[in-house]
Amino acid sequence: MKKTLILLSLLFAIDKVYSQVGGLSASKLGTICTESVPVQTIEFEPFFAYELSTRSFDENGNIQNLFATSDSTQFFSASGFRFSYGLFKDFEIGISTPVDVSMVNFGAKYKLPLDGKLTLGVFAGFNAIVGNSIYVKRNAVHELTSTLLGGLIVTYEFSDKFSVDFNAQYQKHLVITTEGHDNGLFFSSDFGYFAIENVNFIMGMHYNFKEYNAYENNSHLFTLNPGIAIEKAKNFILVLNAPIDLFGKNEFKAAGFGLALTILLN
Repeated sequence: MKKTLILLSLLFAIDKVYSQVGGLSASKLGTICTESVPVQTIEFEPFFAYELSTRSFDENGNIQNLFATSDSTQFFSASGFRFSYGLFKDFEIGISTPVDVSMVNFGAKYKLPLDGKLTLGVFAGFNAIVGNSIYVKRNAVHELTSTLLGGLIVTYEFSDKFSVDFNAQYQKHLVITTEGHDNGLFFSSDFGYFAIENVNFIMGMHYNFKEYNAYENNSHLFTLNPGIAIEKAKNFILVLNAPIDLFGKNEFKAAGFGLALTILLN
């Protein structure tokens, strides 16, 4: 498994991409790994995400049609860039932002000094609204408010070919949104296996929970995220993934496609 190139693919739609800790590297898809970018090295990554939805999960978790007729579809898309920098050994900092720079996600992670197949890390971030929008604190729009985040990283290498990354993170809005959204929890795992040399076949699973002032407005969503990482080149990795929402509450039921190209700059 390549250790010098680390990639970050993406979770889907604006809410999924920019509501979690951003700017940090991962070894598979959207789950951050304990391994950091090499010292005095930059990872640059353009990414693109696209998904569509015609149904949603209601307050009871049942699937409902979004529209009265079958000729309407809700589309989501997101594109942007990530920059991650190895500040010193086992510690990296980074930012990610959409192409219009309307939001900037700042992140930092540190790999704890443990050796062996099991490694641990911690990470934290701040997501800031910086432009292209009117921001009124007393009328904050859902997910478009600044947030503080932090969490734990676990990586376990079963062998040179098979490994898993796991993240648990907590999000706190600085301002409660108009819908009463205040905080949330995110859990993510990626299992990767090199069935072919330098080609990593990956199965990701993501779960998020969002808490509101009114209990009936609480939401959750579970997404299955299969993908592939092609690592045959020396200084870049191509990642493709196709997430699909399986169950949830008060959320869209969507399916999508994503692409990321991670480039290592010495």
